[in-house]
Amino acid sequence: MPHKKVVIIGGGISGIKAAIDLYNGGIKNTVILESSSRLGGRLLTIESKEYPGITYDFGASWFHDCLNNPLLEKAKSLGHVAYYFDDGKCVYFNEDSKNIDKWKFETILDELITYGSYIYTKNPEKEDLSVKALSEEYIGKYHDTLTSEQINLVLGAIRMWTELWLGESWDLISGKYFFNDSGHLGRNAFVKNGYKNVFINELKELPRIYRDSSIKFNAHVTSIDYGNPERILIKLKDGRRYTCDYVISTIPQSLLKISNPKDECFVEWIPEIPPTIKNVLPDVSFSSLGKVVFEFDECFWPRDVERFYGLSKNSPLPDQTKPWDYPTILINYQVINNIPALIALTQNPLSKYIEDLPSSEKSSKIWSIFKPVISQISTIGNEIPKPKAIYHTPWNNNPLARGSYGASLVGTQDPSLVIKAFVEGHQDRIRFAGAETMDDSSNGCAHGAWFSGKREAEFILIQERSKKSKL
Repeated sequence: MPHKKVVIIGGGISGIKAAIDLYNGGIKNTVILESSSRLGGRLLTIESKEYPGITYDFGASWFHDCLNNPLLEKAKSLGHVAYYFDDGKCVYFNEDSKNIDKWKFETILDELITYGSYIYTKNPEKEDLSVKALSEEYIGKYHDTLTSEQINLVLGAIRMWTELWLGESWDLISGKYFFNDSGHLGRNAFVKNGYKNVFINELKELPRIYRDSSIKFNAHVTSIDYGNPERILIKLKDGRRYTCDYVISTIPQSLLKISNPKDECFVEWIPEIPPTIKNVLPDVSFSSLGKVVFEFDECFWPRDVERFYGLSKNSPLPDQTKPWDYPTILINYQVINNIPALIALTQNPLSKYIEDLPSSEKSSKIWSIFKPVISQISTIGNEIPKPKAIYHTPWNNNPLARGSYGASLVGTQDPSLVIKAFVEGHQDRIRFAGAETMDDSSNGCAHGAWFSGKREAEFILIQERSKKSKL
């Protein structure tokens, strides 16, 4: 049975970064156990079937926090990752209007956001309301200063930004924590030629000999036994076993919540999952920010608009999904890559609905939902051509993800306390990394995962140096 100084569970960007820094710090006896047949985790780049050389990212698509993003800095220095600051012309539209004047609601939207933050600063004990309920509370207090048009537009806008930032319905998202989000550090840059190249930049920092010998694919961990104070025992589904001094778990928090031993992704912790983690897991939720790509033969929408913000004033009915039920953001690939394609951002429950559609009906039903929406930005009238190809994200139904990233739902505890539990780990030898373990603007982002891997490697290196100094 091989013994490793550190076993890293998961070959996403946090696991790879941890391995790099441990290796460079002198701890080379590590192994990465990746449960799937590929690296990258929730980074996933697909290739177009219609346009050779064109890619779409189903995971991270942007460099966020451009004032403090090491992945962007590396992309700049190496030069082979193409990116685009998509902060140019944007258009708001809805079912009634192709182009909504922003001045009609933007100052009110700013005031609503300020209200959401102020009301909880003033009264921290106030009941946690959903973003929807808190927005309606604001409207109820100040409706006499607003027109009916302004009310409809500002509610549509806050719903869109909530749902398409966090990937979940605004009536489930915590208003207390959503409105207190400090936002990102700087602009966002869209990666034009695939986030896989960003990931490869990191992977290449590991020596070839390590990549060939110490990254194990289809290595599905079934149990983590830390009952022995000297060594941790890791068991795999195929019978392989490892012992180690430290374990860095990058297992998605959505999977750590699994309690059914019959679930294919259940991980048994012996004697039990660390108590501090067990106590916060009920407050962990994963949403699903999805994407649907529509490729066409030619562009029939404005070529100079980078993003189209589609607002909805409808309330979706259970078991029914109709056009205009959900807000959307359409990313214009014609501007970004000179390709006649649109990328629609989606949220649960729409993301889940799309994934669950039967294969034989998928394309036609997806198009029936989005055709009226895309028609509204058309420059050739309502009779628009069908897409030549449609692709969509798989995160809800991917058993190794079960969502795209974390979101704080109404009624859950302060997310910083949840994050603190994961950062503290257990017994100084069970460590946790991943984008959701960062308590700053990088939370949920690729560079947040990178920072978390760096943090955990540094923790172990400090521990080992401390042990040696006492000898």
